[in-house]
Amino acid sequence: MQHCQGFLYTVQKGDSLYRLSRRYHVPLWAILYANPYINIYNLQTGDEVFIPCRIIPREGMPVDK
Repeated sequence: MQHCQGFLYTVQKGDSLYRLSRRYHVPLWAILYANPYINIYNLQTGDEVFIPCRIIPREGMPVDK
């Protein structure tokens, strides 16, 4: 059985990481963790963001309850 690890999303006008986290039901910290080089203060239309859909918590990572 293969699990989804995530997908690339192309940023559209009006998008924010917070909105993407809500739309895809992924914690904001998981999107930030999966995209360490993204400039969160200058997100632009056409940027690609990796949206994880399977989160494997590691030591030191926050865990949603």
